[in-house]
Amino acid sequence: MPNSTLDAAFWLTAAAILVLLALSAFFSGSETALTASSRAKLKGLADKGTGGAASAMKVTEDRERMIGALLLGNNIVNILSASLATALLTRMFGDSGVALATFSMTALVLIFGEVMPKTVAIT
Repeated sequence: MPNSTLDAAFWLTAAAILVLLALSAFFSGSETALTASSRAKLKGLADKGTGGAASAMKVTEDRERMIGALLLGNNIVNILSASLATALLTRMFGDSGVALATFSMTALVLIFGEVMPKTVAIT
């Protein structure tokens, strides 16, 4: 791997991938937390003045719309992160970068963008 591949564009792309993975985790965790939430419990918390409970109640009023928006956002960030990883790794490793990007992003998205955030959100 030549040094010229580790330029500013490389680091910006890598940083963008990390930000997109964090957004994926946010969308996945939010989906699980909000769909598992009890409206009665949220109302009780909102009545007590617990921060965020009133906002969560408002967001969960139309669950279909909420889930659609969260899934759309999650798909956008997952596809964009995979595309950026493919561009980055093909620049570094040529054609084999496509396979590397596919396998690495599949693992990263599954672990850090789906499983871990949903596990944290449900507990």
